[in-house]
Amino acid sequence: MTREFMGSKAIRYPISPLKLPRDGMLVRFEADETERGALAGELDISAVETFVGDLRVLPWRAEGVRVTGQVAATVVQLSVVSLEPLRQTITEPFEMIFVPEGSKLARIEQPGEQELYIDPEGEDPPEVYAGHTIDLGPYLVEAMALALDPYPREADAVFDRVDTDPDPDARPPSAFEALVSLVPRDDEDKN
Repeated sequence: MTREFMGSKAIRYPISPLKLPRDGMLVRFEADETERGALAGELDISAVETFVGDLRVLPWRAEGVRVTGQVAATVVQLSVVSLEPLRQTITEPFEMIFVPEGSKLARIEQPGEQELYIDPEGEDPPEVYAGHTIDLGPYLVEAMALALDPYPREADAVFDRVDTDPDPDARPPSAFEALVSLVPRDDEDKN
């Protein structure tokens, strides 16, 4: 059973794993303006100014492919505090292993028939590809997207507390105080 990666549709970068030199080959991906615009829309951010992947594609074991390198991007996101645009530079290491569909290298050996063992410190299992190409685009986007700051803000940004209550000592009753008011007291029971 293969696991199909359902990532980005904005970036496509197919490579051929066939006949790789033993010392690998260097590849560089650089998104054009149209791809960067589509990627910004897909990630729901203001802009992707640059998006580059510098990679080495190497043979791995008898039939697999190892891709190493880095992804670099310059993005613009809105600050969660001021809603002003913020520029962020991302440089993220990239390493993945791919094996062809049906490869024995894709199987994860399980200690028991009904048990699923996952080693959180171990390597990720190889990704499976079909055909004669591997589309690295969605994987590069995933690496960049995971490095995005989920709550971008200026270094000195703070939320200002807006005090709408003119009397600082006045406060609504707590939930427990409200519950206590519902319990009849002994002197109320006698009436």
